[in-house]
Amino acid sequence: MAKELKLLRYGLIAVPSVLSMYVRDYADNDRFTLHLLILLLLAALWARLPARFTAAIAALEMLYSSWLCYRYGSLMALPSLSALLVYFRLRPRLLPLLLAGIHLAALNAAVMEESPLIRAWVNLVFLLAAALCAQLHSAGRGREETLHLYDELRKKHFELDEARNRILQFAAQVENAAQAEERVRISRQLHDDIGHRLIRVKMMMEAALHTLPSAPEAGMAMMGQVRDQLAESMDDLRAAVGRIGRGPQLEGAYALDRLLEEIGRDTGIETSYTVEGAPYPLYPSLQVVLYKNAREAITNGLRHGYATSVGISLSYSPSEVAMEVSNNGKTSVEEDGGERLERNGSNRDDETRSERLSGMNPGLHLAGGMGIKGMEERTRLVGGTLEVRAAYPFTVITKLPVYKQSEIM
Repeated sequence: MAKELKLLRYGLIAVPSVLSMYVRDYADNDRFTLHLLILLLLAALWARLPARFTAAIAALEMLYSSWLCYRYGSLMALPSLSALLVYFRLRPRLLPLLLAGIHLAALNAAVMEESPLIRAWVNLVFLLAAALCAQLHSAGRGREETLHLYDELRKKHFELDEARNRILQFAAQVENAAQAEERVRISRQLHDDIGHRLIRVKMMMEAALHTLPSAPEAGMAMMGQVRDQLAESMDDLRAAVGRIGRGPQLEGAYALDRLLEEIGRDTGIETSYTVEGAPYPLYPSLQVVLYKNAREAITNGLRHGYATSVGISLSYSPSEVAMEVSNNGKTSVEEDGGERLERNGSNRDDETRSERLSGMNPGLHLAGGMGIKGMEERTRLVGGTLEVRAAYPFTVITKLPVYKQSEIM
């Protein structure tokens, strides 16, 4: 019980009792004082006993205070009302009503010999006090429920902060893994593409040096090829160094429209970007996966398929986000045990090749298979799926689940 209610409870006992001593001339004030102290003892006892004894102590207090009203006059009905503050807190809710009925009956029995006006006054005061106590404890329960909800809200807030920190840590891990994968890919490109091309250039230069004295025209043609090879190597090297120097961070760096804008500006190819559904914020880890998969798919289309047009289609749904990256380039496919086929947009209607492509196993290997494998591993890391559609236009589909806050926590 709150401090204010305790003061009200003891005030209802002490003040009317002191006034009653001045209004009525009792023959034995010592006995009256003793009875008053017993009532105060009962009032203080219920707060120190276990909760299962509360109803019994309240019932004993209301019967004893009703006896005091009978013994010392109707003014002692006011101390009896203090018991209302106790048993109106009890549950179930029918128990306070039952005790209130017994209490009212006991008070009416105590003032039975008084005048009708006094009996009406006692009943009216009791009913008003009972209604006031009911409203008071209802407000108190509302306050307790509000405090409980506030504690639950604060607990959920802490849990949300912890979940957010875990998501940020996971996003940082995904970004670090993606950057490590990018470094490995660039080093592989430097070794496989540029390194082998430089070796080929060295051999062509040696051949040109031997050919120039005897066949100047053939030697000059070989030197022109060397020049072209060196120009391509310089372009690849410049692109690789540019990717190393960018060092993108999460804030806005993994925007797909910006990726298409940069690729269109650097290569001059046509780009398109479409969005279906209502966009909503994605977790950083999902942004990283979509961005890396889109860049890898576009790079494969440009390098191996010689595409002149690429497009990204992003579709939002309540349960997942799907990204389709397509290009019009030439596609090389290879069946698990057999023949290698090539197809491009100009001959996509060839019935023989279409039949052979449709009859292949779904587990075909695509040119640049290491890139597809990397996209699969990256997508699987966040619980998504990767699908490769070999029909024209060549399309890589990434589907990622969208997690709600309750699922994370």
